[in-house]
Amino acid sequence: MTSIEQVLKKNPSVRFAAIIGPDGKIIKGEMRSETSSLEPASKAEQLYLDWTKMHKSGHYWNKYLGARRYLLDKRERVNIYTFNLDEKHILLVSTDPVDTSNLGDEILEMISRNSLLERVSHHNEKDEIPPPSSSS
Repeated sequence: MTSIEQVLKKNPSVRFAAIIGPDGKIIKGEMRSETSSLEPASKAEQLYLDWTKMHKSGHYWNKYLGARRYLLDKRERVNIYTFNLDEKHILLVSTDPVDTSNLGDEILEMISRNSLLERVSHHNEKDEIPPPSSSS
């Protein structure tokens, strides 16, 4: 069964993986223990909300180009992947800025085999879930 932990183990360059709700809040997430966050904690929720909006934009083009499979934003200090889990939730995965050319397709395969989506569907979004700890 796919889990956030399995996404972290998929590639040693994966820094962080989280299921993000439509409001930009982390439903479940974890950072690799030896990794520290690049953004200030006070800005994290806004960052996740921005990524959610960016990922969801462009649905109009699906009828012409097909559904978006994932987005990859390559930055100087990090690569950020976003994947649809359902109509409301995304999986956000950040990696060190190294070649991760197959990682997006490998994570898509993990998602299609299932259970990250199953975990979202069993979650009550009113529950407060603490942000991931870098010591996890």
